[in-house]
Amino acid sequence: MVTSLLTKLERAEESARQQWAELSGQMEELQERLAVAERRLERLSIAREELTALEADDEPAEAGRGEAAHDDRPGAGHSDPGVAGHGEVPPERPVLRGLRKDAVVLLAGSDQPLRARDVVRALGQQDVRGQVEGMRARLKRLVDDGWLAEREQGLFTIAAGVNGFAGEGSSATS
Repeated sequence: MVTSLLTKLERAEESARQQWAELSGQMEELQERLAVAERRLERLSIAREELTALEADDEPAEAGRGEAAHDDRPGAGHSDPGVAGHGEVPPERPVLRGLRKDAVVLLAGSDQPLRARDVVRALGQQDVRGQVEGMRARLKRLVDDGWLAEREQGLFTIAAGVNGFAGEGSSATS
């Protein structure tokens, strides 16, 4: 009887070794797959951060105006008599982030049009020429994107058709 118990124990031990070897192999494969997934996630995260930074408000003053001249969106670049030198509201507005979003929120809550210098001051930035010109370029780009309107030269307000401010794109239209 002791012999049969030793035999059963040896069989159970061998089975456990085989199971351990199988699971160990699966674990190595899973660790490799995990490492590949982690590298991919890291690359995608870096790409998203880079695109967000590019989309953010670091546009040079002339870049925003130059893009509008070559814009293929319907209605972009065509004159609208109610808005000085800018086209109709595009059907879909881009998502806002950073200073562009802050400027739209500020102007949505303002009861009067503001100049670029006023927006810079209200957002707590330094009132220096570079900041003001950069903000003016952002505001003009926001006009081109349909978020803002320029009622008079240099006076910006929230665009017609923007119902409040959702901050995430075209869902904020009325």
